[in-house]
Amino acid sequence: MNNVDPYNEYPVPLDPECLNPIPVFFAAQIMHCLKFPVFILLACGWTGATLAADTEEVREAVEETRLMSSWNWLEGQRDDVSRNVSNVGRYLDDWLAGEGVGERSNESYLRLKVNQRVSRYDSYEGTVRISGRIDLPRATERWKLIFESEDAERTSLSDQRLNNIRPSSISGGFSYRLPDRDGLQMSHDIGVRGRLPFDPFYRFKVRYGKDLNENWYGGVDSKLYFYHQDGWGQDTRVYFSRGISENLNFRMDSEVKFSDKDNEFEFGQSFSIHQALGERETLTYELGAIGISQPSPRTENIYLQAVYRKAIYEDWLILELAPQLIAERENDWKPDPQFQFNLEVYFFEF
Repeated sequence: MNNVDPYNEYPVPLDPECLNPIPVFFAAQIMHCLKFPVFILLACGWTGATLAADTEEVREAVEETRLMSSWNWLEGQRDDVSRNVSNVGRYLDDWLAGEGVGERSNESYLRLKVNQRVSRYDSYEGTVRISGRIDLPRATERWKLIFESEDAERTSLSDQRLNNIRPSSISGGFSYRLPDRDGLQMSHDIGVRGRLPFDPFYRFKVRYGKDLNENWYGGVDSKLYFYHQDGWGQDTRVYFSRGISENLNFRMDSEVKFSDKDNEFEFGQSFSIHQALGERETLTYELGAIGISQPSPRTENIYLQAVYRKAIYEDWLILELAPQLIAERENDWKPDPQFQFNLEVYFFEF
């Protein structure tokens, strides 16, 4: 016989000969009280597998949200600095231009470069370099305010090729660029190296390039400079390049650098292949040698490097990785493996 428990919609089997109705009643009460907790336990057990399966997706979503928040914060800080840089350019431009001059966009920028280098002989070295330009389009189309924390002119040709330029005192001045004529560009820089005693300098730069034929392109970059403390110097590079395929480009560079202070010539020769991997992503393979003229003409080092460069966030955060292998005379031509990590941050609003 099946009776209906008033506390349960499901029938409960009762046998009057075997069961006392009082214990059965209390048993029914206990089952009713346990019904909801048991249901919760069963539900948790049923959803446990689903929650476990969804945990990884939730974790990934949380990490992605945190990453986006970090990028948004970093971008906000960068945009604030960019606005300040552009505002400085606009204020100076307005002050120099006066009233009644038409509006123009300001192309001022600031570059911050963090360089980390690990090598066999020099162990570890880290540097931070700053450079930039204040644009004055309303005051004049040709003058720019420049500032930098690196002296490429005082750096050896070997360190320039291997990107081992060390920061120095801040230099500031004006740059005047003449109108371009048939691929010829010329500019004059005049300023002061900001250390005591102040060191005035002057630079004259010439750049010229043109298509030699349908395959080859040739050009020359030359710089003549004078520092009050170090005297004058000269640096000239001649290069030829041609396309190998749609994404590959071959280039050959020959360079001569002279320093009056050291009374020495440096010579550089390199061959490189540039590969475009994607939008704002390149890879360069380079083989080169550096020589000097004193105390006698000779080769000082041979190097092999690969430079991977990619814009990792929009167009203002640039990552550069450069494994290098260098053999130098002073180290008995023993291979010196090096690795460079560079991070560049550009601040601009144009």
